[in-house]
Amino acid sequence: MENTLIRFVSRGVGKWGKWDKRRKWKSQFMCVTLGLALGVVAHLMAGMEQDLAQGYILKRNSYGQGDTPYQLLVRGLEADEVALDLNLSERTYTREEAHRVYEAIMEQLPGYILADNGSLKDVRSNLDLITSLNQYGVRLRWESDSPELVNSFGEVNNESLDDEGSQVCLRVRMTEGRWPEEYAVSIEVKPPLLTEQEQVRKAFLNLLYDEDERQNTQETMKLPDSFQGRSLSYSSRKESSFFSMTGLGAAAACMFSLKEKRDIKKKEEVRKQQMTLDYPEILSRLIIFLGAGMSIRTAWDKIAFEYQDMVASGRRTPRHVYREMYETSCQIRSGVSEGKAFVEFGGRCGLQSYIKLSGLLEQNRKNGSKNLRDTLKLEMAEAFEQRKHQARRLGEEAGTRLLLPLFMLLSVVMIMIAVPALMEFG
Repeated sequence: MENTLIRFVSRGVGKWGKWDKRRKWKSQFMCVTLGLALGVVAHLMAGMEQDLAQGYILKRNSYGQGDTPYQLLVRGLEADEVALDLNLSERTYTREEAHRVYEAIMEQLPGYILADNGSLKDVRSNLDLITSLNQYGVRLRWESDSPELVNSFGEVNNESLDDEGSQVCLRVRMTEGRWPEEYAVSIEVKPPLLTEQEQVRKAFLNLLYDEDERQNTQETMKLPDSFQGRSLSYSSRKESSFFSMTGLGAAAACMFSLKEKRDIKKKEEVRKQQMTLDYPEILSRLIIFLGAGMSIRTAWDKIAFEYQDMVASGRRTPRHVYREMYETSCQIRSGVSEGKAFVEFGGRCGLQSYIKLSGLLEQNRKNGSKNLRDTLKLEMAEAFEQRKHQARRLGEEAGTRLLLPLFMLLSVVMIMIAVPALMEFG
């Protein structure tokens, strides 16, 4: 019964798989067919679009719409059809047409340039002096006879105006490319609308300026004790140092943070340099102890604990790599596997050379120490070469740092020689 059921399910799954594959290929075939049909339709439509009216007439773009590209097939010019690319220029105005368009624009111009203002007779905020009208193919250029009030960009400076305002004439030059014409637009600029509080402040400030002008021959100026029926009193406003001190504290915090990051980066660089310099020594001691018949574990512990005893007794300064080796030995003694401890040692050191050493030790643990000593010798030779390069680079950096003091000494000597000579000539 179970075998029959399994055969039935298997046959059904097989048929379903074949049907699914057929449906997949059917979908792909439909996509290809649809793409071909769309390509044919697009080709026919492109051919229809390129047909010329009555065989000889090309249609231009309207005013200001740019050139129209045409790809022409000319028959009869040569034995075969000749393909030519033609850029047909846009339609242009006659002089009379241009004048009529300019007049129509002038009638509609207030609606284009007023922006937030009510009318040209009551201009209190910036105007929108447009520079082009694409629907007409016309460009505009503006000039003002009072640029201190309204400049050619429409920016209004009306703070100093009185209630009567001032009349300004804007000249606009319109052109569609061939027939330019110039028109004048008269506007009245009024002072900005002020709230009641702003009006009171402005009036009081004007009073202070009047008092200043009236009393400018005296040593002091007496402030008014009342204004518009209001009794007044005064106090001198002193600049608070709160914001400056707060800014200084924030700047100090940023500088302190940058200094901490710089110190950490410098310590990391010193650590890497020290570990790179110690790498050949570590390899040399491992090779010696392995040659004496010790295992890797014994040689490692001997190097680590000897270092710890020497540091504790003050006979040696702390070294980063030996401290990492001591931590690895403590991990192994606490029950961590040698392979994991060596891998973590390479990760803590963070240098490619120590990661490679931890890999060699892990490989030795798995495959035996038959060729480990020879491999470490090759690694030590390469490490000594790297140490030479590093020593040479550090020497070059030290020489570069000494250049500044040398130049300073040279400058002092030159000043000591030049100043007495110049004083003597003087």
